[in-house]
Amino acid sequence: MLSIISFGPQPNKAIVGENAFAHEAGIHQDGYLKERTTYEIMEPLSVGVPESRLVLGKHSGRHALSQRCTDLGVTLDKAQLDVMYDRFTEAADRKKGLRNDEIASLAKDVVEQSKSAVAK
Repeated sequence: MLSIISFGPQPNKAIVGENAFAHEAGIHQDGYLKERTTYEIMEPLSVGVPESRLVLGKHSGRHALSQRCTDLGVTLDKAQLDVMYDRFTEAADRKKGLRNDEIASLAKDVVEQSKSAVAK
């Protein structure tokens, strides 16, 4: 189909669009993390999409940010997550989205700063 019309479906097209299984809004991400079938009534793989993805941006919430940090190997306690969330949203307001390496770097800085604050 792509070779005939020279372009694919719009990114937000239901089921087949590039963003069909991407979740960005905080309340949406939270619901997805708690129970995937709340927002996905079918498996992404059943329509050729390898997996769902959480897009972290200025509309993301703490739950998705915490999950991403954990996935990146950085576990945050509640106080650290609050600091991390403030820094993350500030950075996300300046950029369209943050890469995993940027999120990991921010999280590691927050953990180090909280450790040094406790040591003092």
